[in-house]
Amino acid sequence: MHASLAGLPLAIGSVRTAVDVWGEQEVSETSPRVAVQMTLHLSFGEILGRLLFTPGALLMREDLESGSEEKIVGCLWFAMAQTSLDVAEDFADMAMEIYTGRRNSSLQDFAVRLGAAVTRIFGVTAPQPPAAPAVNTLRLAVA
Repeated sequence: MHASLAGLPLAIGSVRTAVDVWGEQEVSETSPRVAVQMTLHLSFGEILGRLLFTPGALLMREDLESGSEEKIVGCLWFAMAQTSLDVAEDFADMAMEIYTGRRNSSLQDFAVRLGAAVTRIFGVTAPQPPAAPAVNTLRLAVA
């Protein structure tokens, strides 16, 4: 994963008035916060892994079926703030194993649906998901 800090200044103007806070600022907090811009170039697997495995990034099937991009983008922002780069890489590897069917998991159907949403929203290229498992049928010959 490639990451680079933006070439712009970290803060412009008064720090106390030009602040971007993630969440609500605590009443007792007196130190100023500074907005830091960072550009991350994420692959399909890195986005999928963060959305599947970051604790607290709660996406439900309804979120995927509703077509709401806002919830998925918000969960990705949360996941990016919560996961370190090495953990994110582990999440990506696990997500791709589930998505491609190399690892059996009850998450596979959700991962494939989430993968379709990730591709639609972020425009990243995804590998072909596995085909639905074939249903074995038994034919009995009647004599």
